[in-house]
Amino acid sequence: MRSFAFKLEKLLEIRGYKEKEKALELAEVTGRYIQIVNNIEDLGKKKKQIMESRFSNAGNNVYSIIYDESLISAIDRKISDLEKKLIPINIERENKRAEYVEALKNKRVIEKLKEKKAYEHKRKELSRDSRTLDDIVNSSFKKVQEV
Repeated sequence: MRSFAFKLEKLLEIRGYKEKEKALELAEVTGRYIQIVNNIEDLGKKKKQIMESRFSNAGNNVYSIIYDESLISAIDRKISDLEKKLIPINIERENKRAEYVEALKNKRVIEKLKEKKAYEHKRKELSRDSRTLDDIVNSSFKKVQEV
């Protein structure tokens, strides 16, 4: 039985490389996106702590309330800035995801073609082997009949 050789193996390797490259690009952008989301969550928790501590301390004076308000407004500004940064990163993330899906689809097309060709090759080889065995059996049978 002859071994199967896929003529487009190099193309499959190139598409596999591109798919991995796009996956890494998507991972990098997603990492930046997650980092900003985590920063927003951390700032929200910090704001909540300030609000809770402000109302739990009954002996607050005006200066501590003003200080807390300035901290809260600074946190709100940081959150707003981070949310503005999040918009273009989210768009970039969606674009990278689309590029990755396209690269993955291109790779899978070649993989399916390879599987189909390998199946056809195996079927042909089995058919050829079967014919060879039939020929051997028939020739042996003819020799036995001649004797």
